Amino acid sequence: IRLKGIEAQVRDLAGGAFEADPTLLARVLQNLLTNALGHTGEGGQVFLSAQAGEDEAVVLSVRDTGEGIPERFKDRIFLKFTQASDGDGPRTSTGLGLTFCKMAVEAHGGRIWFDSQEGVGSTFFVWLPRRAREQD
Repeated sequence: IRLKGIEAQVRDLAGGAFEADPTLLARVLQNLLTNALGHTGEGGQVFLSAQAGEDEAVVLSVRDTGEGIPERFKDRIFLKFTQASDGDGPRTSTGLGLTFCKMAVEAHGGRIWFDSQEGVGSTFFVWLPRRAREQD
C-alpha cells in the first residue's frame, strides 16, 4: 500500500457481531483485498466496509479505483482458473481466489457479487447472515 501510494480506508457500520468462520472469512477478505490492491495503480484508493444488511445480515464490500473488469470477463469471474486479463504478462495467480471466495461465502449461507466499470474500478460485495446456518 505504501509503495504504490494507495489510500486505504476501513469503515465498520455493521452495528454488531455476526457468526462466521474467522479463518475462512479472513481468507475471503484477504483475496478480495489482494485483488483490489493488485489492480489499483499508484495513487489509487481501496475501501473496505461492513454495514447492516437486510434480513438480519451484514454486507461487506471491497471497492477499488483500479482498472475495472473488462466486460468480456464478467460472466466468468468466479470460475476456476479464470483471470480478468488477456495474459499478455506473466501469470502471478492461479485464478482460484474468487472461486474460493464464492464457495466460502456460500458455505456460510451468503452470496457474493460485484459491480465493475473499466477504467473506474470494482466493488465486490459479500452478504452474510448474522447467524450461522444450521449444519445437517
